[in-house]
Amino acid sequence: MKISKIQAIPVWYEPTEAYHQLFGSNKSPGSMVHAREAWFAGIKYKENVFVKLYTDEGIVGWGEATAHPVTSETQQGLVSTIELFGELITGMDPFSIGAIHSKLDDFFLHGNSGARSAIDIALYDVMGKASNQPIYKLLGGGFQKSFGLLGTMPRDTSQAMAEMAAALVKQGYTCFEPKMTGQLESLEEDAKRLKAILNVVPESVLVIADPNQTWGTPKNTIDLLERHFRDIKNLAVEQPIHFSDLPGLKLITRAVSQKVVADEVASSIPVTMDIAHERAADMISLKLGKNGGFYKSIQMMRIAEAAGLEVRVDWTQGSRLLDTATAHLHACIRLVGCDPAVDYHLRIKEDPVVEGGVKLTDNGASVPEGPGLGITIDEDLVEYLRNKNSQNT
Repeated sequence: MKISKIQAIPVWYEPTEAYHQLFGSNKSPGSMVHAREAWFAGIKYKENVFVKLYTDEGIVGWGEATAHPVTSETQQGLVSTIELFGELITGMDPFSIGAIHSKLDDFFLHGNSGARSAIDIALYDVMGKASNQPIYKLLGGGFQKSFGLLGTMPRDTSQAMAEMAAALVKQGYTCFEPKMTGQLESLEEDAKRLKAILNVVPESVLVIADPNQTWGTPKNTIDLLERHFRDIKNLAVEQPIHFSDLPGLKLITRAVSQKVVADEVASSIPVTMDIAHERAADMISLKLGKNGGFYKSIQMMRIAEAAGLEVRVDWTQGSRLLDTATAHLHACIRLVGCDPAVDYHLRIKEDPVVEGGVKLTDNGASVPEGPGLGITIDEDLVEYLRNKNSQNT
C-alpha cells in the first residue's frame, strides 16, 4: 500500500454559546476570562483544517488540525504545510510511520506539530482500516476503554463557577480544569474561585487549576498554594509559570503537596525526557495537536510512565473527529492522572462525524471499537464547511 495523495481542506465552524463563554467573547469590560482571549474571543468562525489521505488501494484516512497559539499555526499556514508535507511522503507506505515522521523531522527541524498531527491521525486511521483494528490497539492496547469526563470551565465569579461545577458533577463529569488568569487580574481572586469549586465537588473529584502560565514566578505559585490550599489533596495546578522555566516548575513540584502538571512545556520527546529525569512535574499533559500526533505522544507517555509520572490527555480543539482521536490515546495510558477532555465538539455547532466516534453519556464516554478512528465522515458537510466562510463574507 502506498500514499497516493494528501488533501488539506480548510473548514470554518460556527462556535456555540459554550465556546464564547469559555473564551470570554461576551465578558464584562475590564475583566479577563481566558489567557488566550486575543486569539479566540469574539470570533465568527473557528478555523480548522481537515486532512484526507488517499492510498493506492482505495483506503482513505481522516485527520484534523486546529489553528492555535501554542503551536503558532494559522489556518493558512496549516494548509500550506500539510500540502508540502504531503508532497514529501506521497509514495510511502502508510505503515512506515517511523520513517514518515523521520522524513518530516529531517525537513522541518522545529514546529508545525498541528500539521504533523493531522497527517499522523490520518495515517493511523488508514492503518486501522487496513488491519481492521481500532487505533488504540495499534498503540499497544487499552488499559481503559470506558472513562469519565474532564470539564473545562471558563473563569467567572466564584458563585457561578461553583454552580457550574456542581451541575457538571450531576452530568457525570469526574474532574475539572477551571481556567485562571493570574497576574492578568489577580492571584487572590483565582484562589477564591478555586475554593468555591472545591467546596461543592466530592473529594474524589480532581480539580486542576489552569493559569495558562499566568501565576508569575515559582515563589508566587508556592506562596498561593501554601497559604490557601495546604491540606487540599484533590487540587492540582497545571503549568502555572512560563513554559521555558523548567527549573522553576521543578521547584514548585518539590515545594507543594499538590500535584503539578506540565503542559505547554511538555511539547516534545526530548523535553519529556528532561521532565522525567528531573522529576520536574508529577504529571504530563498530552495533546495530539501539541505533540505531533499519536506516534510521538505515545512515546512521551511511556517515557513519563517509566519515571513514575502520571499522564492526562487534553483536547485538541476541533470536531468529534479530534475528540475521538483523543479518546483512543487516553485508552492507552497506564498511569492515569485524570479522565480525558473529549467534549470540545460541544463548542461547535456542526458535527462532521455522521456515524461512530466518541459519544458522551451520564456514565462518561468510551473509545469506539470500529477500525481506525471508528468514525464515518459526512463529506457533504465537510464540503459545506469548506465553503462556509466565502458564502458569508
